[in-house]
Parts: sequence; C-alpha cells; structure tokens
Amino acid sequence: MVKVAIDNEWYELTKWAPYHPGGERILQRFDGFNATEHFYSLHSKEAINKLKSMHPAESKEPIPQEHKLDKAFRDFRLQLEKDGWWDRQYLWEFGLIGTVFALMVSGTVLAYTHPLAAIFFLAIGMQQAGWLGHDFVHGRNCNLHNNLLMFVAGWFIGFDRNWWSEKHNTHHVLTNHVAHDADIHNQPLLFLWSPVRALDHQFRKYQHFYFPLLYSMLYISWRMESIKWALKHHDYSMLLFSLLPGYVWLAMLPWYVSLGAVMLGGFFVAIVVTLSHEAEVVLTEEERMPCYVENQFECTRNIECPDWITEYFYGGMQYQLEHHLFPTLPRYKHRFLQPLVKKFAKTHHLEYKTDSLWNMLCDHYTHLKKMGAATPRDCNLEKDPYTLCN
Repeated sequence: MVKVAIDNEWYELTKWAPYHPGGERILQRFDGFNATEHFYSLHSKEAINKLKSMHPAESKEPIPQEHKLDKAFRDFRLQLEKDGWWDRQYLWEFGLIGTVFALMVSGTVLAYTHPLAAIFFLAIGMQQAGWLGHDFVHGRNCNLHNNLLMFVAGWFIGFDRNWWSEKHNTHHVLTNHVAHDADIHNQPLLFLWSPVRALDHQFRKYQHFYFPLLYSMLYISWRMESIKWALKHHDYSMLLFSLLPGYVWLAMLPWYVSLGAVMLGGFFVAIVVTLSHEAEVVLTEEERMPCYVENQFECTRNIECPDWITEYFYGGMQYQLEHHLFPTLPRYKHRFLQPLVKKFAKTHHLEYKTDSLWNMLCDHYTHLKKMGAATPRDCNLEKDPYTLCN
C-alpha cells in the first residue's frame, strides 16, 4: 500500500501509482510521510486539481504534522504566485531558445572546415540545451515547452524526458538523501563518502585527479540511460521521433566532432551540477528531513558567478537554492528572487549558503581528495545505510 499525506489528508495511491507521470517509485518513497510542500513544488495546476478531485482515504492513522517552516514557506510561495512570479516573459524565452539553435547551427556548419571551433560551439550548445531541457521538463502549464522539448532534449542531447523526470524529481524532493537521491551516487567510480570495503578499489585515492575524465562521460552515460529507459518501457515513439533524429544528425558530422562535442558538453554540465550539493551534508534514512524547506537550505549552496559569461554558462543553476525551492519558476527570475529568499531565510533563522565560484571549485576538489583518502567502512552491502534504494 502507498499512502501519502497531503493537506492534512491521507491519499491511498497504490492503484494509481503505476500511472503517475513522475514515476511510481517517488510515491513509494513518501509512503507514510507528509508530502504537502514536496507535492506543490513540482506539480502543475492540472495535477493539483486532479488531486483535489480524489477522495481522501479513510484512516485512523494519525497524519504526520507538517513542519511550521513548511507552513510559513507556503504563505511565501502563495504570495509570489499572487504577485505574478510565474508569468512567463517570452522575450527571455525566445532569446534562450534562439541562442541554443544558433550554437547548434554554427557548430554543424563549421564541422568539416573548423572542427575545433565546431566542437566548442556544439558543446556549449549541448550544455545550454541541457539547461533548456531541464527548464522545459520542470515548466508547467506551458505549451511552448511541451512542443519544443522533443527537439531540445531529444534531438540535441538524446535525453528521454520520462527517465530524466523521475530521477531528477526525486533529487528535488529528497535532496542529498543517500538512500533515494541517485544524483549523488557515483561509486565505484567516484566516492562522496567513505565506501564499504566491497566497493573500494586502489584507484580511489586518485579520484581528485581523474574526475575531469569521468565528468566528460556524463552525457554519454545519460544518453545510454535514456535509451535503456525507452526500451524497458517500450516507448518506441520516443526512440523513433525524439532520440533517433539526433543520432542521425551526429552521424552526418565527422566522428571526432560528434564525440568531442558530446564529451566536452558533458564536462561543461558536470562541472556545474556537481558543485551545489556534492560537498554538502549527506543524509541517511535515519537522518531523513521531513521538512521540505529545511532540506533545501541544509543541502544546497549557491554559486556566485563573477561575470556575465559564467552567469550564462551556469544556466541559472548558480541559483540552485532558489531553483530547488521553486522548481517550476522560470530560471531567468531566480536572480531577482534571490533577495526575497535571503529575507525569508533571515526571518526564519536559516543559513543561506553561497560562495564564490573559485571557492566552490576548490571545495569540490578538496572533498574528492578527502574521500579518496578516507578509511573504508567494514559493513555488509545489504545493511549499508548509504545504499541507494532502487
């Protein structure tokens, strides 16, 4: 049975869970928990109305109390909605979209005459397409995003939106919870905590040296996972119309340009997405934070970009806390929202963590070096509290 508490009501979701667009597993991870703010953070108006049309379950089991911080945050979120923060500014939207298409066209045109320039343009284009695809999957109530997602996420970077959505949404609502958040699981290639001996190897002590090579494989790994997901779920239309055209396009370019662009683009993404969480607090199931807001503040750190070039390069991910608190908010509004989030943090005695880009790069390197030298743990893999629950 899957029973989740939302708005002080139990909802029995066992029969509906297999049809949940965000995947069945994320509902199972909240079985027996209050998921009110977690639910509202990710869902569209249509999904919210669908929930309200469902009949709450009749249960004598006491409902877990919602944290007072989440209640205060709801008032904050509702005021932002009232003030129009979710209203889209299409000049921004088309500017971001047009830039990605321009980079892709430039790289394609230069592929045979100026391969190094082509690799760079395509890599930046693929990275920025990643941020756009990320925006489009998170975006709610926007037909423009739904219509362009096949091209941006499928053709340009080879991602299955359904695979990515299930993995990434879990990361949002259970950030750095080691039993649930697949985004922080990289072992046995990289270790963010002391490993059990069964997973350890002699090269771990060098991980602070070889991590750039692994980061360059990120897009290759995500492409493979997308294909596996589509095949597993018999989503042949996704394979045929969203993923395959991108591989046909890459096959028409020189192989070294295609491979170089995918690897460099993957590195550009990895060096962004790893900084805000991987050196922060990691939580076992016993340390689980039921408070949505507390979890985001505790496990997230923002990046201070020094100039407009890095501001664009980081694609809004530098405002990671704002994004985690409001995943469906257009990313170009994060910068303007930041002072209000800082004010909320100060009012409720929360630490707003932010640091310079250079310091965060150094901290990331130092953390990998420290975990590379950490003493391995004597623990049975089946009882290891740091094991990901699939």
